[in-house]
Amino acid sequence: MVKTTLAFLLLAASAVLANEPGYQLRVNPKLERGTLTVAPQITAPAGAELRYEVISSKQGSNGKSNSSQSGNVTAGPDGSAKLSSLSVSVGPQDKYVLTVKVFDGAKLVAEDVLRYPQ
Repeated sequence: MVKTTLAFLLLAASAVLANEPGYQLRVNPKLERGTLTVAPQITAPAGAELRYEVISSKQGSNGKSNSSQSGNVTAGPDGSAKLSSLSVSVGPQDKYVLTVKVFDGAKLVAEDVLRYPQ
């Protein structure tokens, strides 16, 4: 329990790199039974058409792997939109870096980097 709580606190301490006024990105990390899940959400001007990228990098005892996802979302009437979620298995020797970027047109409007463990 203490180990999971400590890991969650480390996850919650992700570094927000960029947030333009009117945009707020939340990565929403969750660690449960050896699985790290992120379900990013963006708050933006209502109706904004956004593009996003989710890039993950893992380094562990079995080597290194990278993956990426991207997509488009439209902020709802309340300005919120959910991006694609990502779940990865977490081993005791594994290190992850997860980067989420959100663009409005060609302009980067929000970015967040999550490191596990911190």
